[in-house]
Amino acid sequence: MTTYKPTIARYWCVTDLECTGLEPERHEIIQVARVVIDTVEGEIIPGLTMSEYILPTRWEQRDPQAMKVNGLTIKKLQTEGISSNLALEDFGRGVNWNETVLAAWGSDFESKFLQDAFRRIDRVVPYNFKAIDVRSLGHFPRAKLGFTEYLGLGESCDYYGVPFDNGLAHDALYDATKTAELALALLKLDR
Repeated sequence: MTTYKPTIARYWCVTDLECTGLEPERHEIIQVARVVIDTVEGEIIPGLTMSEYILPTRWEQRDPQAMKVNGLTIKKLQTEGISSNLALEDFGRGVNWNETVLAAWGSDFESKFLQDAFRRIDRVVPYNFKAIDVRSLGHFPRAKLGFTEYLGLGESCDYYGVPFDNGLAHDALYDATKTAELALALLKLDR
């Protein structure tokens, strides 16, 4: 039976971002999503799932290749987006960050962009722990078999039996949900 101490993160806030490029100094978050999992119970906590589109403030600095990948348009963002301040407030709300670690597919990317976004609105980053990289967790069992190349999210989901629809990929909520489902599948491998 798994137990936890209050100083250990029982919950994972699996996060995905869509951004206008790859550099936090130039580019910005235009969609943020989170799916919180309980690692003890091995389940997603539905009431803590959130996703927001964000109105861009540096649209002229967007990378056309990044926009082609995520498919988001200025029209959609102006219609459905909210301010970065409100979106980040929603992101932090309702999560007990003293027992929750940030997790992501390629967590370095999400961590850098979130830290920059919170700094820009003069807010403290809500999470206390270092982030967990689900991509690395998924690669570890394969590395023990001698594989050296990392799989993409869809390939990793296929490898571990998590259903994945490539046509829905690159939506932050879909990717966060699939990363959370994959994380739960990987955690079950260790039990």
